[in-house]
Amino acid sequence: MRNYSKDEYERISGYFRMKRDSGDADALIVDDITWNDLDMDQFFRTLDNTSSQNGGEYLYDMLRRPLMEEKELKERGRVADFFKEQKEIRDRYLHAFENAGSLEKTCFHEKVRSLDRGKTESNISHYFSMCLGAAAMAAIFLNPPLGFILFIAASVFNVATYFKRKGEIESYIPVFRYLIREIRECRELLKIETPELKDYHDRLELSLDILKGIERNSWIVTTGKRLTGGILELPLDFIRIFFHPDLIKFNNMLKTAHREREAIYELFNVTGFLDAMISVSLFRENYKITTEPVFREEDGIEIRRGYHPLLKNPVPYDIDNERLILLTGSNASGKSTFLKSVALSIILSETIYTVPAERFSSPRLFCMTSMSIRDSIMDGESLYMAEIMSVKRILNIQKKGIKTAVFLDEVLKGTNTVERIASLSVLLKKMGDEKGSHVFAATHDTPLTDILEDVYSLYHFDEEINGEGISFPYELNKGKTESRDAIMLLSVMGFDEDVTRMAFKMSDSFLEEGTWKKL
Repeated sequence: MRNYSKDEYERISGYFRMKRDSGDADALIVDDITWNDLDMDQFFRTLDNTSSQNGGEYLYDMLRRPLMEEKELKERGRVADFFKEQKEIRDRYLHAFENAGSLEKTCFHEKVRSLDRGKTESNISHYFSMCLGAAAMAAIFLNPPLGFILFIAASVFNVATYFKRKGEIESYIPVFRYLIREIRECRELLKIETPELKDYHDRLELSLDILKGIERNSWIVTTGKRLTGGILELPLDFIRIFFHPDLIKFNNMLKTAHREREAIYELFNVTGFLDAMISVSLFRENYKITTEPVFREEDGIEIRRGYHPLLKNPVPYDIDNERLILLTGSNASGKSTFLKSVALSIILSETIYTVPAERFSSPRLFCMTSMSIRDSIMDGESLYMAEIMSVKRILNIQKKGIKTAVFLDEVLKGTNTVERIASLSVLLKKMGDEKGSHVFAATHDTPLTDILEDVYSLYHFDEEINGEGISFPYELNKGKTESRDAIMLLSVMGFDEDVTRMAFKMSDSFLEEGTWKKL
């Protein structure tokens, strides 16, 4: 698993945020609540084996944008399989991507967009400076006194105009350095014989042809990080200051970048996609049990030997064409992990076309969760208010007729038991009645299993208590839980026997009469 600094991760996610903020407001993306509920930052760090800045940014964006178009998803699977089988070619691509380097703290697209702020200007004044400098040097040989005066005048004018423009363009030069490295590494990729990736090579070749004017003679702009960086650079610094060849070249490069923005983005899209697919190929290779999803029109999710890829020793689970599941069990028994595993599988099926399971079959669903809601002191928002707003956002999506996969874990904790059971039973029934909706919910409120047993399939996780304490097999079982081990655990943990006995008596009385007795 990769570790990123805060700045690095901000850069990686920057491309997604830029597209989200400037794109279609109705676009279906994995929202922040779902992303955080499912620990997707941690999963991304596990998945990310990209070698380039483009690849990391593209992969992050891919995970947050489910596709409903199966043709494009299958293409992702095809390319990932190619890299999985052709390890030598994969290594050559990785080497080329690594050589491209990065732009450090800023995402690629943001840096390219920053070029728009770069003022283009005519090169007439710089050609004049070039001619003036050449004339002054020639005059020194023809008429030294006059030539010397002319040389001083040319120096003052050329130095002043040079540093004025140099100060304006300094921040844009690193962008061109990176872009030129990208162009050169793309040329190296085209040397690799890969008929299976011909379409991508053709797209690169077309963009490279359009951008060849940026690369040609770019060394005069990109070499040397600062003026008078070393004794060997002094002659070149003099030529730059006195004749302005780097400013002339920069102006031409900037005009091309403004005019051919789509070609620059195409380099990003192709190299980012290929690098991201290499990460997917390594995921398929490192996790021995993975499968490509089967999408179908009829409702119901089928998973065979599914597991969560972040667990070291996961216990696999099976579900058979389920649409609505109500899950019970004690804390730490595996409920939340199961929900996260199924939800993650749905997202991965529609993004990287790879599911951690032996078999996965499902309709195309938009995944939303409400699992780890917290109250916010800063926003003055109570837990219950935060929970109902989280659930409301899901209902809003369902009202649009979008087929959803909903995952709820102990929602409405911020209110009393009676109102929670009443509200949650109605909400679960309403969500389940929505056409095409798939709802998986976990709860401690066992009365919900009686209320909803004709609507939801019931599953549970058990715990095992013995003289040494409590253990969890993490096995998914059909039916409602009959366990009362929570009370028995009081005895195992050393509470007085009369505490356990009284707790069982209170529980039995409530189950028989439906009311709690006073103590």
